[in-house]
Amino acid sequence: MVREYYHRQQILEIFDFDEEFLERLEDEDLVESITLPPSDERVFLPEQVERIRIISNLTRDLEVNIAGCGVILEMREQMIRMERDFDRILETLLDNMKKRFL
Repeated sequence: MVREYYHRQQILEIFDFDEEFLERLEDEDLVESITLPPSDERVFLPEQVERIRIISNLTRDLEVNIAGCGVILEMREQMIRMERDFDRILETLLDNMKKRFL
């Protein structure tokens, strides 16, 4: 079962972060939390948790600084977009070939 969201405290425990580090990630716009009504509690959606996981690996295992994490995350997202675009192009090409030769 996939969670709909993760509470701040869960993130801090899962990744063994301190509150200041998580706040810095938000201040640097590397991750984004949302407000959960009616309590106005800040939570993270699963895609943001994945970004936090990547940042954790980059900072701890590879000693990448916060700015470098931002660059790497942007490049990763750009590669994912390019892959999706390429898949659509291939799909269109295959459809055209099927129509042409069948």
